[in-house]
Amino acid sequence: MTNRYSKSLLALSSTALTLSSLTHADAPPPQSTASIKSTNYQEDDLLSNEVLFGELSRYDIDVHQFQLITPVSRNSSFQINGSYDSLSGASPWFTTADAEGEPIVNLSGASGIYDERRELSVGGSYYFENDTLSASAGRSAENDYTATFVNVGLAHELKNKLTTISLNASVSNDDIFPTDANKFNRIERASKRSVSTALSVSHIINQFSTYQTAISVTNQKGFLSDPYKLRDIRPDTKSQYAWTNSFRLFLDEADAALHLNYRLYHDDFGIGSHTVDFAWHQNLTTSLPIDFRIVPSIRYYTQSSANFFTNIDDFSSNPLMPQSSDYRLAAFGAISGGINIIANINSWRITLGAERYQAKSKYSSYNVSKPSTALVRFSRFSLGFDFSY
Repeated sequence: MTNRYSKSLLALSSTALTLSSLTHADAPPPQSTASIKSTNYQEDDLLSNEVLFGELSRYDIDVHQFQLITPVSRNSSFQINGSYDSLSGASPWFTTADAEGEPIVNLSGASGIYDERRELSVGGSYYFENDTLSASAGRSAENDYTATFVNVGLAHELKNKLTTISLNASVSNDDIFPTDANKFNRIERASKRSVSTALSVSHIINQFSTYQTAISVTNQKGFLSDPYKLRDIRPDTKSQYAWTNSFRLFLDEADAALHLNYRLYHDDFGIGSHTVDFAWHQNLTTSLPIDFRIVPSIRYYTQSSANFFTNIDDFSSNPLMPQSSDYRLAAFGAISGGINIIANINSWRITLGAERYQAKSKYSSYNVSKPSTALVRFSRFSLGFDFSY
């Protein structure tokens, strides 16, 4: 069984931070860990009064992931990640006005949409006395999309061993080639390039609490529109800025940990957003050789709309002027809640998770002048296994 001090560290660090791609100056993992995880993502069907044309069913996605992290030497480690996704369902094609002038969505047919995605990446880390150098590269492929990406990171641990400064950079080159380009007169092939940098500082306040803050900048250039929408024209450049904060506090008497995250985001499409999520990691001690942890969580998200968002497509406007009815560019808010149940059994860790998400215009803290009719409601279930050896 895990002792109380080890539990505090475990509860503080067990859940991955929402600051993606951040590295830590540390030693190589003491043992190899192989992980597999399967997730089902199911969007709710739209109501009949929300759709003028097309199927009511939306996306159903199955995701299968694999990861292996292993030490190579006293100063290095190796990592391989793989995933396979399958997707079916219908997506919004365009929006029109109903008899009352309110927006109504037109969907593609579910029988005509099926896609698969495969991704593989490899990486490694080399550990110096106070620094960690990491790099990875990978490629993903879908029926109509490929992406090749490279990530590098450097983490420096200050002499007090309590503060780590990390710098990360990544580049992704993507190509898109719609499968029905000739049938619907879509663009036959296009590309885009994304370059991201992130700077983070993590600090161990004491044995019971940690704090991490990060800023990131992403610049995209190329084809940023959705080729499968009937009228979707977006600028060919985009800059994104994010500030993320994570706080962890272990409560000794409760044998639990509080995880609190906040993210501020802005891009030059005009979208600004706030994200706050809260998780409670409750350790449960039993007489069995099993450690349980129950992790309920809740998340609130709110965003403003893009400058060129419209909830009713205007096919008479200048075809070169930016315009999109993509619900992801609308002003809306979303609330999600979930729970994870984690069991540690000798060298095994089993994680069972469930989440419910609902987006609505009225949940937004921003002004909603053009509400979208296609906002998503979904359920997500996952099962994961980790084996250390």
